[in-house]
Amino acid sequence: MSEAETIGEALDLSEIRLEMPGYVELVLSLVLIWGFGDAVSTLVAATFAGPSLEANPWIRLLLVHHPLLMVALKAAVALYAGVVLLECRSVVERVPGWRAWFLGVIGLGTAVVVTNVYVGLVAVAAV
Repeated sequence: MSEAETIGEALDLSEIRLEMPGYVELVLSLVLIWGFGDAVSTLVAATFAGPSLEANPWIRLLLVHHPLLMVALKAAVALYAGVVLLECRSVVERVPGWRAWFLGVIGLGTAVVVTNVYVGLVAVAAV
């Protein structure tokens, strides 16, 4: 690289290809974030901060009764949503902006998981 060249000119970016995520990848991401990620992060927050901070009254009731009921419910809902989305693939892919919708829901789920973990960590730090 000579002094006259900028870094952007010196890098060969022609080999870098950005692929759009596929339908099945997006469904799997949604199920993992909203199923596994949300359930585990809710357990972390409830364990260290207590179930009274849970915003959803139904989930709060399950946490008070038995935390595994909450895990079972979230897993069942995420699995059901994933199966329905896979079965309705042809319909969903005809909707304009379906990838943006998926990415938005996955992003929202990620924010929920991060918030739950943050609540748990703040509660641990306060002890």
